[in-house]
Amino acid sequence: MRFHYRIENGSVEIVRCFGRDPHIVIPEKIEGRDVTRTAAYAFSSRKEKEEEGVLIFESGGLQTVREEERLLAGEDVVSVSFPDTMEQIGRYVFYGCRNLKDLAFSDRLRDIGSGAFTGCSSLEKLEVRMREGSRSCVPEILGDLWQRIDVSFLWGDEEARLVFPQHYEEAVENTPARILFTQHHGSGNNYRQCFYNREVDYRKYDALFSVAKVHDKTEVLTDLVFARLMYPAGLTGAAGQEYEDYIRQHQPEVLEHLVQTENMDALREISRRNLWQESALEAALEYAASEGKTEILGFLMNEKHERFPVKKTKYTL
Repeated sequence: MRFHYRIENGSVEIVRCFGRDPHIVIPEKIEGRDVTRTAAYAFSSRKEKEEEGVLIFESGGLQTVREEERLLAGEDVVSVSFPDTMEQIGRYVFYGCRNLKDLAFSDRLRDIGSGAFTGCSSLEKLEVRMREGSRSCVPEILGDLWQRIDVSFLWGDEEARLVFPQHYEEAVENTPARILFTQHHGSGNNYRQCFYNREVDYRKYDALFSVAKVHDKTEVLTDLVFARLMYPAGLTGAAGQEYEDYIRQHQPEVLEHLVQTENMDALREISRRNLWQESALEAALEYAASEGKTEILGFLMNEKHERFPVKKTKYTL
């Protein structure tokens, strides 16, 4: 991969990336200097003109076959991983990157340029490496996006996973009064308020589940529930009980989603917490068989055998 860069105040600013792989990994250092910034429009195809006088770095020290490489910008960007040294990303850096799905960075990234995520309608996952505490720029990123975003916070071997549902606003007209008012859909806007001073407020997040149950679909609620139960940072006993109750009360629909997405980890979590219901398990078995989910089918059959064995009938003469 080839990087166009310049040196500002002793550190490196990425200007452009070229290569063949749409999954971009930005190096931590270039020529011994920390990579700390990206320029405005660095990954956007809507930049008015290319900059002159830039320096060039070939990652890995290998010379790329120039005929096969291309500018990695706009629709050619699928994922980007920033190094721990990255502190600032420029204005409209991902403008028009509608195929961007995954973004990874550390909590040292603190400065997000205006319009950075304009047009990033496919972004669905953020991975944040927490190196300096519990604060991050996640609230700013979520504030620019309406769609569902799944966020992973990583502290060494520990991890927290949070689902932020989608939300959107609709202008509705009261014709007789000639008044327009805004109607909010989805619980995503509520969940995006669960930060204080850039730090997640887990109690506030969990308290919103009653709102989410009204506004969001089963698949979103299911993913949210298992993300909290399996990665329970800041999870209270009462909140955990509410999530377990949801699994019990909606188990047929929950299991259908887990089978469809082949989420073995979540199915094992149901076993670990002893939440199985016989009728729902049997329905899931039939669904897994009809969908040809062989691995899931084998697991469910074993669970049924272990938890709900067939009682042998005794005959007396």
